[in-house]
Amino acid sequence: MATTIVGLKIRETRRALGISQSELARRMGISPAYLNLIEFSKRRIGGRLLKTAADCLDLQPSDLDGAAELRLVNELREIAVDPGLQSTGVGADSIEAFVGRFPEWAAALAQVHRSDGANRELATALSDRLNHDPYLGDIVHQMLTHISAIRSTSEILDDIQDIDPARRERFHDVLVAESHRLTDVAQALAGYFDKAHTTARTVTPVEEIESFLLSNGNHFPAIEIAVEEIGVSRTVADTSREGALIAALDARNYAIAAEQEVPEDALANRSAGMDRPLSMSVGVPRGASLDTLARAVVDAYMDEPIAALLGAQPEPVSAVARQHITALLKTYAADALLMPARPFLESAERLRYDLDALSRSWAVEFDGVCRRLTAVRAQNDGGGQGDGGPRFAYFACNAAGHTIDRRPLPDLPFPRHGAACPLWSIYRSFASPETVIRQVAHFPDGEKMLFVARARRIGPVGFDLPADYVADMIAVPAMNAGQLVYGDGIDFGSRGNAEPVGPNCRICPREGCRHRTDDPLVGRFVN
Repeated sequence: MATTIVGLKIRETRRALGISQSELARRMGISPAYLNLIEFSKRRIGGRLLKTAADCLDLQPSDLDGAAELRLVNELREIAVDPGLQSTGVGADSIEAFVGRFPEWAAALAQVHRSDGANRELATALSDRLNHDPYLGDIVHQMLTHISAIRSTSEILDDIQDIDPARRERFHDVLVAESHRLTDVAQALAGYFDKAHTTARTVTPVEEIESFLLSNGNHFPAIEIAVEEIGVSRTVADTSREGALIAALDARNYAIAAEQEVPEDALANRSAGMDRPLSMSVGVPRGASLDTLARAVVDAYMDEPIAALLGAQPEPVSAVARQHITALLKTYAADALLMPARPFLESAERLRYDLDALSRSWAVEFDGVCRRLTAVRAQNDGGGQGDGGPRFAYFACNAAGHTIDRRPLPDLPFPRHGAACPLWSIYRSFASPETVIRQVAHFPDGEKMLFVARARRIGPVGFDLPADYVADMIAVPAMNAGQLVYGDGIDFGSRGNAEPVGPNCRICPREGCRHRTDDPLVGRFVN
């Protein structure tokens, strides 16, 4: 995690504008000594103070929050562990200063490395195709056949001078025909390699998705507005949420199986002629039933708003990433449909972000609450630091440790490839299913986070059925943890019982960790 970017940007911007440190401190209403600590990353800045600093420097808070730079720092950290760069002695200690002072050069370096990686992948793929692709073997054989025919015919015409005109004309016809065939085969081969080239990417889908989420703060006002316009959250008090969702589906000619256990009044007066069936499982928990209905409403109403949102993004995404982002936005819309932002945020603050209490209060699944918490704060404060409310990250994995969902924070990058640090509480939660486990995680750079994890059962439940689990975890910076019920009784200071962890073994510099599975490739060892 990077912590120096915001202070560095304030210092560099102040100097560029010719403003003294004491003058900026006076405008911000703080002491010069405190501003000096901020600029040299000895104190954090957020909330209203960050907005004040931005106003004094004639900037937007998003210009100072360092989200884009932090993504770049994380990318350069991964570049630093490239085995091909080890002989250069490049280290991770100076990355944040490099990005803070020379962001354009840092971005250019990242782009060059991505392009180099894409070219290497392309060369490897083409080499494999040349050696193993049956299409290439066949098309090369065709080319050799046509070349041999052209050469043989040409040699006959050159060696034999007294060929009668009729036969000479036939030989010329052969040359023309074989030349056309050779041209067709060559064009097919060129098209084949052009197609192979266009499939190369300079970023992976995981990186595109993470960049998409972080650049939007995992908050999508267009989706929130479109969901609000469906009208489910504005139903009268005596209409159940099931009834409102079913009414919305009725308007789009969905036919819901009558055996689903929903209130009878919700199924009454259904319109005839419905031709879009929706099957519902009998006996599922209410949260799962609501989620199924909400996702059906999203499928019926949200295709155009989601397509418009993706089309408005400043950077295009690959086809693979677009599919994943579309699915992610549909999940986001379903969560927004079941947990409207303002009332959900009010209840979250009242319950002090108790995940189980929120799940019961809103009759939604546990993972839905976790996802929604990553988004509602952005609406509350306008997408920046705002009132200093908690910032949440969300991470989910299966029992094999594979990531199945992620909503990162700029200062808590999740591993893009492979598993995270095995000491994270999310992996321990599988040993105690359905039990909330909290952990104060202390990262090598001094950053502390509160992790809250729980493993939940998925799939059918019954005698002799396997018990399959997935785990969900929210992460909150220690500076915000006191607002959560999970922060009660925890000392986040230097005397607290924080557990040393890392991002993952490959880039963790801790020495002597008995859980290490890979040696660190860069960086100095720390205790």
